[in-house]
Amino acid sequence: MPTPPHDPASALAIRTQYRQAQSRAARLRLLVDTGQELTQLSPHAKRQRVLTRACGFLAMDHAVLLEWDAAGEVHSRASLGNSERLQSLARSADRALRAPHWQENPGAPLPSELRVPLRGGDGTSFGALVLANSVSISAPDNEDLESLQLLATLLAAHLENQQLLDTLVARDRTLSELVDRLFRAQEDERKRVAYDLHDGLAQTLAGLHQRLQGFAGRCPPLPGALDGDLQDILALAQHCVGEGRQLIGGLRPTVLDDFGLLKAVDKEADRLRDAGIQVLWHERCAARLPSQTEIGLFRIAQEAINNILKHAQASQVQLALELHAGQAWLRVEDNGLGFARGQTLDHADTQHLGLAAMQERASLLGGRLTCTSRPTAGTRLLACVPCTAQGALG
Repeated sequence: MPTPPHDPASALAIRTQYRQAQSRAARLRLLVDTGQELTQLSPHAKRQRVLTRACGFLAMDHAVLLEWDAAGEVHSRASLGNSERLQSLARSADRALRAPHWQENPGAPLPSELRVPLRGGDGTSFGALVLANSVSISAPDNEDLESLQLLATLLAAHLENQQLLDTLVARDRTLSELVDRLFRAQEDERKRVAYDLHDGLAQTLAGLHQRLQGFAGRCPPLPGALDGDLQDILALAQHCVGEGRQLIGGLRPTVLDDFGLLKAVDKEADRLRDAGIQVLWHERCAARLPSQTEIGLFRIAQEAINNILKHAQASQVQLALELHAGQAWLRVEDNGLGFARGQTLDHADTQHLGLAAMQERASLLGGRLTCTSRPTAGTRLLACVPCTAQGALG
């Protein structure tokens, strides 16, 4: 079989296509590999990696990444090459840059220079990738420029996302600090009001009840109707004294300060017992905990008991308070109606607000609160916060 004649034109065309394919593959690798790497790096390392990749792609030996703030001040965030020569690049910041720009600087230490803008999501530039070479080279083609612009846009997106994340973290931290201050101020105000009620209105009611009892003891026998009214007045006065004490206990239970979390939660559970709900303790830790931990966990238990009385229609509540491995665990579980997360319930706003407040209290203590519930299957609240026992009560 005769050998086909050699066609130099065809061979040249094949070599050209092969080189074009290699160039496209290199551009694709530049974007794909860099995109994968950027997800694993810190912001500073992201900037440095993009500079290194861009210089390697165009075979240039100097680069600087410039960014400007809201006041227009230019900052050099990353660099590659001789520091003295880079100073000229730092001075070439162009905040009006919208597309890659190539320029020749004959006789300059860096005669070939390429500037690529870093554009934000709104299309405005907030920085520039400036590449240069110590010897004069030919300008890159349009496809190379497009690839570098995509690389710069990829970096810009990562930097913007990081900035948004940092802003959200800072706002979340600020919000947590405000909520913490709000809770502390709330506790201080409750304590003040409780003491004012105890020293004022509660003492007055107690004195009134004693005076009425003394009057009834000295009073001569009264007709049936009047004696019944007097007994009703005595019962009403005694009820007011009891309600006053219960109100003071809800604002700032002295049992919490005097005897600790376990006794305070058990005392709060008396409201369940008074409502005919069976209360079962599974674990009882009598250790004293740090003051803020006891207050936070008590308020969580108090809100959980409020929700059970208002919404659960339960016949039994199980309680547990444990301390192990530097963690305090508080569990409140009922066999009531339960609910599906997200469903619309009567008074759902206040109930879910209470749950959010409990979760925030646990978070401020450095812990977490989980809520598990299903319709007709009851609700289980579990709070876990770090703490160290300060002693135990007998």
